[in-house]
Amino acid sequence: MIQKVFFVNGIERNIIVDEESTLSDVLREQLGLTGTKVGCGQGHCGSCNVLLDGKVTRTCVYKMSRLPEGAKVVTIEGIGTPEKLHPLQKAWIKHGAAQCGFCTPGFIVSAKGLLDTNPKPTREEVRDWFQLNRNACRCTGYIPIVDAVMDAAKVLRGEMNEKELEFKMPADGRIWGSKYPRPTAVGKVTGTLDYGADLILKMPKKTLHAALVQATVSHANIKGIDASEAEKMPGVYKIVTHKDIKGKNRITGLITFPTNKGDGWDRPILCDEKIFQYGDAVAIVCADSYKNAVAAAEKVKLDLEVLPAYMSAPEAMTDDAIEIHPGTPNVYFTQKIRKGEETAPIFSRSDVVTVEDDFYVGRQPHMPVEPDVGFAYTDHEGRLVIHSKSIGVHLHLAMIAPGLGVEPEKLVLVTNPAGGTYGYKFSPTLEALVGAAALATGRPVNLVYDYRQQQAYTGKRSPFWTNVRLASTKDGKLLGMETDWTVDHGPYSEFGDLLTLRGAQYIGAGYDIASIRGEGRTVCTNHCWGAAFRGYGAPES
Repeated sequence: MIQKVFFVNGIERNIIVDEESTLSDVLREQLGLTGTKVGCGQGHCGSCNVLLDGKVTRTCVYKMSRLPEGAKVVTIEGIGTPEKLHPLQKAWIKHGAAQCGFCTPGFIVSAKGLLDTNPKPTREEVRDWFQLNRNACRCTGYIPIVDAVMDAAKVLRGEMNEKELEFKMPADGRIWGSKYPRPTAVGKVTGTLDYGADLILKMPKKTLHAALVQATVSHANIKGIDASEAEKMPGVYKIVTHKDIKGKNRITGLITFPTNKGDGWDRPILCDEKIFQYGDAVAIVCADSYKNAVAAAEKVKLDLEVLPAYMSAPEAMTDDAIEIHPGTPNVYFTQKIRKGEETAPIFSRSDVVTVEDDFYVGRQPHMPVEPDVGFAYTDHEGRLVIHSKSIGVHLHLAMIAPGLGVEPEKLVLVTNPAGGTYGYKFSPTLEALVGAAALATGRPVNLVYDYRQQQAYTGKRSPFWTNVRLASTKDGKLLGMETDWTVDHGPYSEFGDLLTLRGAQYIGAGYDIASIRGEGRTVCTNHCWGAAFRGYGAPES
């Protein structure tokens, strides 16, 4: 431990810290300044930026042992407040530069550092500055952000009246069609809007911190789980396994199509018999601190019988491939399309031009700046309450309630203020995990993914292998199309049939093609499970 004396937003702070703690940890956990957000935790996204002695600094990788005595730190809270916004914050609101808002404090702090040193930057210099300081935004496309910096700079130079940055209600009082600011804009630009990890820091002291015991192989039978050593580790309250879950221990696909050869009950909350993909959760360590939970999770021993891992649809479709879910074929859903007259005679005609090609659209991570986060507790009415980044709380309630063994009227799901999810939260991720932990311990439990977990253990865009044949007249009039597409949806079937249907709907969409024949299929693999992504099937098609 070391003592540090430094200034934060003009206030002298004299505190004892762990020299290995990061500046972001100290600002957020010891000083309560949660406007500084932690995204990647590796210094790549800029959401944790502050000014340290006037220099933009990524606090998630800045150890307290490096902090000079008397250093001057400026966080988003020191730039402006909801009652007294800085021109940068007003410009951010005006241009809609705060969309999900998770990255916004880091951008505004970074922009302040730029304008303090370069009061009249060009647009290219603004973009170069953000790239230099690793500021990443997944929502805006950066144009509104650069617009905001340029307008704020004009105000600070005296070339624009600050009131021009403020919204004026139209004379007729109509908001529709205006640039009315989003209701959360002030909270986002001042860092006062609490996202999931911020809310966790404000939970009661008895709240437990969770760490997952996860598979490091992609396919295996589980022969045993030994938590005896982990249970003796400091701070451990309970280690939750599938044996503690009172319900079916499965997340249902809910809207499984009637012709799907599976039943939709294929995704475990905590794996009991098999590992289906890398990162699958086998146990949850609940402890008095995140550090203690992680240390104990590393001591849980898994006895596994490793099985062949099929990391692509073609591998899982081979004749000698075993069924990933015993009793359900790896090709578990087929979708056909039939429109107009038969295509074979059209393609055989001598007066038509035919073309054929193969296309592959790969698996794609959503890359949110805010990693997955959630917490759960039992409320005063005996209901299990789960807070998360869910974008479908009613859907997710129905998907996880039977698995947890909770009646729907006794389960409440709440969406926290959340960083953009871009579709991956159309599938439940950690909701059932924190719910199971809260039920098993009788205590509030929180779970925050690091970025490796975000990448490995949330759904991704599913790859498509697609073959398309087109027939046209010699002057380019399309006459027929034949299609074949294969969807690698990972090990869990939820929405896989729906996504495969999108191939039938979208391949060739927008063109007048009188005759179409095609067939697509959904394939179970041991790669990361498939989830919704922007466009949902359109980019792949």
